[in-house]
Amino acid sequence: MRIPRYAVIASLLAAGAAALPGAAGATGIADRKQAVDERLYGAEARLIAVINRQAVLTSDLAVLTRRLRDVNKRLAPLAARRDTAVAAHRMAVGTLAQVNRDLAFQRRQLGIATSRLRLQREVLAERIREIYRGGDEDPLLGLLQGGSLAELAGATAGIERATERDRMMITAVARYRGLTRRSAARIAVLKERAVAAEAEAGVRAEAATAAAHALDVEQRVLRRTRRVRARMLATIRVDRAHIEDDAAGLREQSFALAKRIAEIQGVPYAGPADTTPSAAGFTWPTSGQISSAFGPRWGRMHEGLDIAAPIGRAITAAKSGRVIVAGPSGGYGNLVVVDHGGGLSTAYAHQSRIAVSVGDPVTQGGLIGYVGSTGHSTGPHLHFEVRVNGVAQSPLPYL
Repeated sequence: MRIPRYAVIASLLAAGAAALPGAAGATGIADRKQAVDERLYGAEARLIAVINRQAVLTSDLAVLTRRLRDVNKRLAPLAARRDTAVAAHRMAVGTLAQVNRDLAFQRRQLGIATSRLRLQREVLAERIREIYRGGDEDPLLGLLQGGSLAELAGATAGIERATERDRMMITAVARYRGLTRRSAARIAVLKERAVAAEAEAGVRAEAATAAAHALDVEQRVLRRTRRVRARMLATIRVDRAHIEDDAAGLREQSFALAKRIAEIQGVPYAGPADTTPSAAGFTWPTSGQISSAFGPRWGRMHEGLDIAAPIGRAITAAKSGRVIVAGPSGGYGNLVVVDHGGGLSTAYAHQSRIAVSVGDPVTQGGLIGYVGSTGHSTGPHLHFEVRVNGVAQSPLPYL
């Protein structure tokens, strides 16, 4: 198991403190700092996990919101078409009902006409029977034998008038019956059309309703899912706030203990990032203890300043500028380089996670990444460089 570098540094400082006055006190401080840093490391590891989860939930919420907006956009016209189709179906059903009522009326009229015709036929038959009720003798022949010509003419005219009335009545009933039948036939055709229209409107209404229902279901699912994600995100934010408070308290303890150790050892100490720029216009990129200074080291030039800090600690821009490098870079690991103009640039190496992209403008004190141990690194720390026209300079005079 790899021992955290800040623990190694604390141990080395504690060992060095043994040779100085107050060695026992320094050793105790180093032990306390190591315990605090271990707790701080755990808190910051949890914080990174919470931040990552928060980013995932935030992304999920954005995706769900876009999907819900798209569903709402598609649902609005579809719901309108559904309502129109349902209204058309209702109208078709109403029309069919009216046609059925008209058809029933015409059929009743046809029945009445048929009954009248049958009645007239019965009356006519009765009249004929009355004419011949006197026996086999022909009534006209009787008139011819015993009556005058005038009587015969009158009787004949009466029979003709009665027959003409019957004929007119029969003709009228037949004509009415024909009109009624033709009207019933036309209504039957209208009924067929109304039935077809009602069926077509029903199919359209069912299809539109089914499609709208599917989108309604998707909309409800998306809304419910978004509510669940929002509640989870709210919980994550509360957890993050608690962890950040805990980590802040532990960090303050670590700073105080590290400063005390640095005072005993007489070594430089990079305290909490100060928002007040130095005389050169720079601020510290992160808080921690300097573990390796600028200059020759292990037979070669160490071109930056190493600041030991737990993984996940924030790294901020020492000066405003624009990002010109952001990504893996060999032994530097995850590297960010910021151009400040006038040939001046700063580099931030071994990051666990980069928070900016090439081309991004950054302000002094703005987040650019998190402390890590990527690339050629023996433990978590920030390797910080200052370069002028590409030539590495000692960062301390700038800080």
